[in-house]
Amino acid sequence: MPSKSHSERREHVREIATGLLVSARRKGRLTRLQGIAVDFSRHGIGILIDQPLPKDTTVYLSITGQKQHLDNVVGIVHNCTGQSDGFRCGIQFRTGSELQDEKANVEARLGELEQELQQASSSER
Repeated sequence: MPSKSHSERREHVREIATGLLVSARRKGRLTRLQGIAVDFSRHGIGILIDQPLPKDTTVYLSITGQKQHLDNVVGIVHNCTGQSDGFRCGIQFRTGSELQDEKANVEARLGELEQELQQASSSER
């Protein structure tokens, strides 16, 4: 039986994330991996980085857009696949985790960022 694509498995639609820069740090590590966002919703993000992240790894993300910067957003790696230009990792945000500081603020800012990307996407159409 063929496996479902990333988009078919998602519960929430993601927006194309043009211009979002991301750094990811694995829990317990100091090193940050730099990358770019491929897609985004307030529930998760797809990133392109140069090293793989193991499935089920807890990560802390810094996300920088044109108008916002979010730091230490807790997420968990759901998948990571090799591509010709690096590794595409799907990460679900875990803002309800006890590891997440300022839960309500982070959730609100992720929602604002999602709205900005939706507006940018609809203005390009």
